[in-house]
Amino acid sequence: MLGPLREDSPERIGPYGVRARLGAGGMGEVFLGVRDDGGEPVAVKTVRRDVAQNPGFRTRFRREIDVARSVADPHLAPLLDGDADAEVPWLATGYVAGPTLSAAVRRAGAMAEAEVRMLGAGLARALAAVHGAGIVHRDVKPGNVMLAADGPRLIDFGIARDAAATALTTTSRMVGSPSFMSPEHVAGSGRVVPASDVFCLASLLCFAVTGREPFGDGPVAAVLYRVKYVEADLDGVPDALRAVLERCLVAEPADRPGAAALAELLDPGAADRWPQEVARQIAEHERELARVVALDGPLLPGYTPTEMAAGSSPAPHQLPTRRTDFTPGLHIAPTQGPGLAAPPRRRSRRTLAIALAALIVAGAATGGVLAWRDRNNTPNEAAPGGGSSSGGPSRDGGRAEGPRIVAGVDENGGPDASGTVPYGRDVRPAGWKKSWKGKFSGKPIGCSAGRDVIACRLTDGTYEGLSAADGHRLWTFDTGQTSRAAGWGPTGQFFMPASATRPTVHDDSVLLAAGGQLRSLDARTGAVRWETRGGGAHNLGSAPMVLDGLVFAATTSAPDGAQLAAYDVRTGAEKWREPLASEGLSQAQRGNFWPVAMGGDVVYAAGEDGPKAFRPKDGTLLGTTQDCGGLRLRGESVYCSAYTSNGSDSGFGTDMSVLRLEAGTLKTRGKVPLDSGIAAEATPVAVDDRVMVIRRSSEHASDVPDEFVVVGRDTGRLLGRFPLPGAKEEGMSNPASGALIVADTLVWADTAMLYTAPIRPDGTLGELAGTRLPGAPGPSPTPEYDMADGIQLDKELNAPQMLPAGGVVHVVYDDGTTVSVPLPG
Repeated sequence: MLGPLREDSPERIGPYGVRARLGAGGMGEVFLGVRDDGGEPVAVKTVRRDVAQNPGFRTRFRREIDVARSVADPHLAPLLDGDADAEVPWLATGYVAGPTLSAAVRRAGAMAEAEVRMLGAGLARALAAVHGAGIVHRDVKPGNVMLAADGPRLIDFGIARDAAATALTTTSRMVGSPSFMSPEHVAGSGRVVPASDVFCLASLLCFAVTGREPFGDGPVAAVLYRVKYVEADLDGVPDALRAVLERCLVAEPADRPGAAALAELLDPGAADRWPQEVARQIAEHERELARVVALDGPLLPGYTPTEMAAGSSPAPHQLPTRRTDFTPGLHIAPTQGPGLAAPPRRRSRRTLAIALAALIVAGAATGGVLAWRDRNNTPNEAAPGGGSSSGGPSRDGGRAEGPRIVAGVDENGGPDASGTVPYGRDVRPAGWKKSWKGKFSGKPIGCSAGRDVIACRLTDGTYEGLSAADGHRLWTFDTGQTSRAAGWGPTGQFFMPASATRPTVHDDSVLLAAGGQLRSLDARTGAVRWETRGGGAHNLGSAPMVLDGLVFAATTSAPDGAQLAAYDVRTGAEKWREPLASEGLSQAQRGNFWPVAMGGDVVYAAGEDGPKAFRPKDGTLLGTTQDCGGLRLRGESVYCSAYTSNGSDSGFGTDMSVLRLEAGTLKTRGKVPLDSGIAAEATPVAVDDRVMVIRRSSEHASDVPDEFVVVGRDTGRLLGRFPLPGAKEEGMSNPASGALIVADTLVWADTAMLYTAPIRPDGTLGELAGTRLPGAPGPSPTPEYDMADGIQLDKELNAPQMLPAGGVVHVVYDDGTTVSVPLPG
């Protein structure tokens, strides 16, 4: 969809006035352009300055423009213009008003055979024209296919190459998308030939007809192995179509049909129109384009085409809906996977509640093209080892008795993301004397608690702080860009007003990023102490983190892509920044890079190829891994979830394992030996020196119970299982928070109760006890609403957020009700 221009966006590119921003690619940004003298809108791609400065680039780019201009086919977005000698080189192609194939399938579901034949025949003819000009496209995937009213269009000549001269393929970077690569892509870009595009097109058609990728999901290495050895899953492909696609999905390029021959094979039985739901999506895009083109000027932040069409004045701070191809889930799978089709207009509310509970409690991340099985890696800051000092200000300005909690906690515990809170029961928030009940003004979706304040982000992008002592409201912070509630659009793109992150309480400050500004607020008054440009919510779990006097936040900017930046916690002065991902990744992928854990003088962040470890003081890269998600730090080890070998000679597999990595270097040191019945769909949520707590859910497998499982940390020996009670009545929901280890007690909450189980010195568990929480709302009716426009968090029943603060526990509920009680026992 069309997005607003940024502050650094150009007003003109060549003869084209810039009207909207379409996104970013591997070489630069893409804009919607319109000539002053009229004519059809175009997509104008600019080239990053650092790319344009490479020796010989402009010569190769000029040749590519000349060659691409010679390619003509109704199913190609034609190259119309370009300037290799401009200060910022650019090229313009025909703009296609319609969804990508990826978005269409995700929203409307898999297509019928006749429709897929029509799609495939058109794209095969487009490839035949491309190949006839001596070009190999190299990145034939659902995201590079647009669906227009009169048929499909193959796009993105920014990564199409002059096959004779290899054009822009002189770097070692892999060109292509792992799930839609060919064996030649895996072997190396120099081996990619026209037949490689045919292989990729066949994979794309499998996706269109089944709604899933033919080479499955899991780690990139596992997907590439299946591509290399052509282990495609064609279940569900109609027999006649399957026979055609099998001829394309063979290891030897010479054995595949050419693109023109493939078009002839697909023609018989092809449809002559799109399915009704796809046609509706195309009409939406056409209307949006007409509204933007009708404007007197460019689309700017704060305006949406829908509002303009209605003839009403846009809300001063309304942000546009940004759409890409990312779909949230309980644990993050790739954007397309086995059995994935567009969700029905109404989904299972119980399933959705479980998924949202995990996302809100834990956050979610996909490390670039690597699918991280991750639910719980978005910690905020807590004091390591008790982190106390000599007291702090009480509510009346005097000094409170007892040690001071330097850093805050969230529902994931401390900064090491271990899910442990090491404070003793003698520690209380400043001035806390008895149980209390308070209320936020809206739905909280991300909270952090410290000695003075419980700070939460609300679904409309505002922040509020309640007194940790008695629950009265201390302050409200309005980012100035609040608008519609947070959620996911129909294509799965996450939206948060002002890109507001979760807050992080540290000492007497609250750190947050919103509206492109990283800020430090006074925890007791909400007054801004400092602000600096940088940071923002890249997904539901994004939050700043604090270690050794530095604030760490993720930033995204063109042409630098996603970066991890460090700022002085007292002044906001930037100290360093290091790359996490290139601008070439899609927004959905770029949006999932942020700091996830820290401890032992190391900061860990989600990077383009997997987790990265940095030295806090200077940003030195200490280690990387491509194998794991959901990092939990404990001592000299890092624990995480991964798909590992199932015993085959290949070394690849789809077995879930919990790995133990070396802190800092992230080198694999072994596995936690879990029973196979526990390992399935298992993600660690807490780990201490004795035990590991695993959350399992029926979200992805009906035979997996909703439960917490406790095992020996090093032995994997089963120590206890705690089924989650859920709701007793039909039509009601009772989501549970995550589980934490608070000192020597396992603790979690649902909408009515607080559950505790003591952990003995030998790791064995005492009896589970449930304490009814006075003022807790209890189970609520399962929400029902039309989800055609996506998931709206203000209409969902979100899981409670449990915030242990030493000897007390704050529980923040979906309706804003907040209860604070002593930790039982």
